[in-house]
Amino acid sequence: MLGFTKAMPGGEPRTIITNQDAAMIRAISIDFPTTFHRLCIWHITSNFYVKLPHSTYKEYWCEFQKAIWNTDNKDEFDAKWNIVVTMAGLTDHPWLSSMFDLRESWVPAYA
Repeated sequence: MLGFTKAMPGGEPRTIITNQDAAMIRAISIDFPTTFHRLCIWHITSNFYVKLPHSTYKEYWCEFQKAIWNTDNKDEFDAKWNIVVTMAGLTDHPWLSSMFDLRESWVPAYA
């Protein structure tokens, strides 16, 4: 990360956005402990197509998008997300559960 700090004068960055690479997550937390590390929402939302069953994705993707992009606060997001996940029958879906656990790192309502 030394090269990064030389290229970006002004001290530690306030925010860094990356994908979910474990090595990057570790390095950022060690080298920039006060930097807010956000996960790239594009990478996460692109994975819905891959991680969800095709028919479920087709039927509920618009509702997931509304929960992600059209909520103004944390409580509203949590409520809408839980409604969509329940309607889709995905309450035990491991990937969706992990994304919900990480929501503070990627959902705009948590910014």
